[in-house]
Amino acid sequence: METLEIILVKRKLKFILCIIAALFCGFGIISFGGFLFKDGFSWWILIIGLLLVSGEILFLSKLYTYVTNKEIMLVVESDGNTINFYNKTTTGKIFHKSETIDLNKMERFYIVKRRTRYLMNNYAFAFEEKGSLTSMFNTEINVFPSLFKAEEADRNKILNFVKFVHPAILLGYETAWKKAKK
Repeated sequence: METLEIILVKRKLKFILCIIAALFCGFGIISFGGFLFKDGFSWWILIIGLLLVSGEILFLSKLYTYVTNKEIMLVVESDGNTINFYNKTTTGKIFHKSETIDLNKMERFYIVKRRTRYLMNNYAFAFEEKGSLTSMFNTEINVFPSLFKAEEADRNKILNFVKFVHPAILLGYETAWKKAKK
């Protein structure tokens, strides 16, 4: 079994945005709790309050992961026929595990870059199955926790690792126009 481990980098700006969002949800919970006690029971107040509580739980769990872990690693494991992606902490806790992907069905593997509304870049990996004429039906593999990222050299190491374990896989994105010209 071949294994590649990459240490992920903490995203400080996204951490600050997460703190602001957690504070916003916290103040919202306090204010809607005050409305609930002042005005009495209302479905409107209850629904908005529950949405804010679920948002608070989400943001606090992200902040907890960020603060309690000095290092988070992205681990890629392959036996030559299948591949798995998951994150691992320094204590050995495994989370964010992808499903097992059959390399024999994979034709192309590449990095997907998305711009967020906060003008940050989020990355994921994607692959196209054999015989696919367009990238519209690709399968994305989201392996990065929201407050962590991998540097460009590390993302390229993963591409090269996939090529190493299964040389028939093509690397890089290709448009439908380029595929049609072949």
